Amino acid sequence: MTLSMGFIGAGGIASVHLETLDNAIDEGLKTHNGNSIDVELAAIADVDESRAREAAASRNAATYTDGVELLQSESIDAVVVAVPPFAHGEYERTAAKYGVDLFIEKPVDLSIDTARETARRIEESNILAQVGYVCRYGRITDRALELLDGRQIGHIDSTYWAPIPETSWWREQACSGGQIVEQSTHVYDLHRYLAGEVTDATGSGTDQLLVDEIDFQDATSVTLDHESGTVSHISSTCTSPTFRFEVRISAEDAYLELDYSDHSLSGTVDGDVVQFETDDDWYSREFEAFIRAVAERGRARSGTSKGIDVRSDFEDAVKTLDLTLTAREVSESCK
Repeated sequence: MTLSMGFIGAGGIASVHLETLDNAIDEGLKTHNGNSIDVELAAIADVDESRAREAAASRNAATYTDGVELLQSESIDAVVVAVPPFAHGEYERTAAKYGVDLFIEKPVDLSIDTARETARRIEESNILAQVGYVCRYGRITDRALELLDGRQIGHIDSTYWAPIPETSWWREQACSGGQIVEQSTHVYDLHRYLAGEVTDATGSGTDQLLVDEIDFQDATSVTLDHESGTVSHISSTCTSPTFRFEVRISAEDAYLELDYSDHSLSGTVDGDVVQFETDDDWYSREFEAFIRAVAERGRARSGTSKGIDVRSDFEDAVKTLDLTLTAREVSESCK
């Protein structure tokens, strides 16, 4: 049986997932039980017709300018929704209506109420829905969890400094949600993944102190209290000329530094120096996990497959959205 997939959105991150799908088609991919997965790309939709056609041409895929029409017209097993934050909602709910499994790029929405309604529809439809929180598939994240296993984390301090993207919609909070919701969401999700749920947040930020081409804060500093007892801090700015994504963790008899720019980990554990470097293929690992999960979706839905590796489902991603909206609110309210 051939696994048929569609894409809604053919831009930057979609092109990354399309390359992973190309490799799965050309080189083969197996389930966790060793069975070969036969997968094909059926269709691509994008509001920019030329972009959709360019992505579809070499892949013999159908082209649409409307993602809902794609879902209504094509008989597919799964769809990737890689659209700007403001465009989420209708595609996911339509996929749920037609029983199509979902891979969704973050953030899952800009409204927590709408996101929860979509989550309800997904749960009722019993489809599989994975969200693209790629840090959960980073090899340095895996290594950190191994080293920290059984240890109390005291503090996590993270830096996410980046330039302003060229995309025009990103610069409007009504379209992107602002940096915390659209970019730094990866960091907030990682803090949840490492230290558990958040009970309180405090923060502050600067209003276009260094740049004026955005309509939201250009730098934020947010402190989080976690149920586990951990306290964490996230520094974000979109005014940096270079990209930095660094995480520092202080734990019981351990200190780790994770650099997600060059995918390296260093530190000390029980007095021993640790060093780990990798050419990380986190985007491939993430999307291959989705393809495998869809291929085994019967067992995934019944909860009997131990091989399914979906590390962020829709319901969990809604919690990260809620956290980032809260972080943005506390940053804006402290003047």
